[in-house]
Amino acid sequence: MNFVILFISLMSILVIIYLGKRWLFWLDFHLNGYLKLAYWLALATIATTFILSKVLNDFPAFFGILFSLTICFVYATLLFDFIHLISRKRFKPDFWVSYVYVGCVIVLFIFGHQMATNSKIVTYQVTINKQANVDHLRIVQLSDIHLNGLTQRKFIKQMVDEVNKLNADLIVITGDTLDKQLKSFTETDFNKQFSQLKSKYGTYIIFGNHEYLAINKEHPHGEDIVDAFKAANMRVLRDDIVYLSDLNITLIGREDFSSSKYDLKRAELADLMMFADTSTPIILLDHQPKNLDETANAGVDLMISGHTHGGQLFPINLLLSVIYKNADGIYHDTEKQFTSIVSSGYGFGSIPLRLMTRSEIVVIDVTFDNNKEQSNHSLE
Repeated sequence: MNFVILFISLMSILVIIYLGKRWLFWLDFHLNGYLKLAYWLALATIATTFILSKVLNDFPAFFGILFSLTICFVYATLLFDFIHLISRKRFKPDFWVSYVYVGCVIVLFIFGHQMATNSKIVTYQVTINKQANVDHLRIVQLSDIHLNGLTQRKFIKQMVDEVNKLNADLIVITGDTLDKQLKSFTETDFNKQFSQLKSKYGTYIIFGNHEYLAINKEHPHGEDIVDAFKAANMRVLRDDIVYLSDLNITLIGREDFSSSKYDLKRAELADLMMFADTSTPIILLDHQPKNLDETANAGVDLMISGHTHGGQLFPINLLLSVIYKNADGIYHDTEKQFTSIVSSGYGFGSIPLRLMTRSEIVVIDVTFDNNKEQSNHSLE
């Protein structure tokens, strides 16, 4: 964690130095004496906002908005600098160019905020070549909601209303519902809103890495988080296996990959599979989409994850596509008859901005191969 904070601190300083110099150019500022000192002190304050957001559990929403605007300024400045370069410096600041420059930042912020707060419905079709007690199962997935000071009640109400329109058989929430603290869930009526989620077979939730950041000394194993989720009518799975007898489906929910950092041992998947009936369709909830080959080899049919936010900001999405076999969307291993689905998430974390990604609710329509059973009956 110290290395991450050090890296973020260094990058923040470099970005602010770059922006500080380019603002003087593109906004045609001419500062001297105390005005110049005040200018750089103000920029130094901006540089600390994101660092503080990573250190503090409860940070002002203003920090997130300020940092979002800073990111938009970086994109706009890079674009204007590129045009300045390829025009052989004929494109340079004047009264109207400065206005267009600031206007681009505002438009980019409004667009990015809309992508973060106006979700889309993403639907995937999955076939599992095993028999179940139903021909079709509709799973609605929510992920990475990141409840914090930036989250508005209408944002969660919109989520609940949209989910309840989808006629889900099963709702799964794949981690990072919280963002470093529990009180955003329990003290703002979000818990009451979550309890209104409706599905035929209930809501199942797992921990993400940010749930562990909310663990405190009084509850070193996150018992308070589990109790709060249960009170909101959600079943918490932490290396748990649930056999849904009405469906003849096995559901497994894992502790997050980061749990070892908090003295919580995550069970090996192979050990969990020893207690699962592999003749039934097996659906795995695992926050981080790691080790897909291991999961496929273990006999899991469908793995549902989040964590990546789809990159949230360009070019992070390109980097994640190198790190993960499936960083966003759907991946099929036809040889092993395994499917991985990764949601870019409903929320947005510390900054209310998405560029090149969008907030989403995922619908997974699963069909099962019940033809074998019908064939056996016809032979009889």
